[in-house]
Amino acid sequence: MKIKVVYTNHCKDTKLLAEDMARYAKTYAQSIEDFDFQEEIDLLVLGFEDYPCLNDKELTKFISSLKRQYVKNIALFNLFWYSNKQMEKAIKLCQDNDLPLMRETYSSKRKLTPQKRLSNDTVEGGRLYIVDMITICRNYY
Repeated sequence: MKIKVVYTNHCKDTKLLAEDMARYAKTYAQSIEDFDFQEEIDLLVLGFEDYPCLNDKELTKFISSLKRQYVKNIALFNLFWYSNKQMEKAIKLCQDNDLPLMRETYSSKRKLTPQKRLSNDTVEGGRLYIVDMITICRNYY
């Protein structure tokens, strides 16, 4: 089963979570700018952050460039401070582009922690999420 964990470039904390999730899934995390849109993937796990008053054009362009013929399943995860509106926008964009979006998403409210460190709850939630998505893809799709 081919799994890719990708994250948007400007999201430093999401990169940390993506790297941890990828290790847990025995793969590697990569920036969306390094993504090969022609590669066939069983599960694409896409991470981003929700910034107040910021429309993530990079994320929008990336999702709009995905093709159903190459990506069999898409799972979304994000980190946010105040609201989770970017997740809602990403879900709608996937639906509008007829992409194979998985039902479950993972969102974690960011906590004030020292830089370059995520809370244990966020990390554990990310690990459980990716294991669940892999299990669902292997057994049901």
